[in-house]
Amino acid sequence: MKRKFLAFTVFALFILVPTANVSGFEHIDNINDGISVYFLAHLNTSQTIEINITHTGEGNFALFLFDTRPTESFINLDKSLNPRIFDVAINYSLEDNPYIYYTSLASKIYYIQLILIENGPDTFFLDCNLDSLTRYYIPIIAGYNLSFLIISLILVFVIILYRGKLQNKFKNKI
Repeated sequence: MKRKFLAFTVFALFILVPTANVSGFEHIDNINDGISVYFLAHLNTSQTIEINITHTGEGNFALFLFDTRPTESFINLDKSLNPRIFDVAINYSLEDNPYIYYTSLASKIYYIQLILIENGPDTFFLDCNLDSLTRYYIPIIAGYNLSFLIISLILVFVIILYRGKLQNKFKNKI
C-alpha cells in the first residue's frame, strides 16, 4: 500500500510541477588577441535575437551584428579595431560582457562577429535565445589566407598520390 501511495505521489508531482523548456544556442571557446569568431542566424521579420557574452579572464571583447556578410575582418595589423566597422555593423557592444538585443526589420541572414581585442587569451561563453544560430567556420573575407589552404590541400593530395605509386612499385617487385 505504501508503494502505491509513493508511486501516486511521485506521479502527481511530475504532473503538477512544470518542466523547464530551455531553448537557445550556447558556445564556449578560447581565443587569442586579434582573433574573430563568426556566427550566423536567419531571422524572420520582427524576430528578436539576444546575444550575451561572458568570459573567464580579463579579455576585452567586442560584439558586432551585421545584416550583410562581412567582406573584411575589420582588425588592423596591430590587433586594434578598424573604425569602419562601426559604419558597417547594424548593432554592436563594447562592454565588459558584450550584449546585443536586436529585432529584425527584414527576413534575412544576419552575421555575428566576436573579437578579442586585448588581454587574451580568454575563454568566452556565448548565449543566444535562438536555436538557429550556427558557427561560421571559414569566412571568405580579406585577411583569411585561403590561398595557403588551397596550396596545402594540393600538396597533401600530391603526396598521397606519390606515396601510392611508390607502394605499387614495391608490390610489383615482390
